[in-house]
Amino acid sequence: MRLLLIILILFGFSFAKTIPDFKLLDENRKVVKRDDLKGKPSVLIFWGLYCGSCKKELPIIEKYYERYKNKINFYAIVLESENSKDVEEIKKAWGFNIPVLLNGKKIMYKYKIFGVPISYFVDKDLKVKKILIGKVPEEKIKKEIENLLK
Repeated sequence: MRLLLIILILFGFSFAKTIPDFKLLDENRKVVKRDDLKGKPSVLIFWGLYCGSCKKELPIIEKYYERYKNKINFYAIVLESENSKDVEEIKKAWGFNIPVLLNGKKIMYKYKIFGVPISYFVDKDLKVKKILIGKVPEEKIKKEIENLLK
């Protein structure tokens, strides 16, 4: 826990801070911008195609996506791919349907992404409520999603 606090201080994470601006293409080549998320809470999951922890965590988050997709924006932001065909194959193999934003490496420094998975839980006003770093137990994911709905 102490190490995490040091990392957060060094990297300047601030809860209740507005998430950085972004503009990325989704897997259907539609532009998605940060301001498109306004008005609904959001879960942004940064992940990689070759990440074993991501392979385990995304299907867990998928359950909450299916349950709350009308109340919460969910986006899985892949860091190293601009190819929607690669992403489509991984989604099938790993068992998730969360919408994917491509080429997240363009924004990884703005979001202080130093490894994956990292999940941002953001309120309807685009303020960071929680950041989960690394693979976490499902109970923590569930708790943060429920907190977004309060």
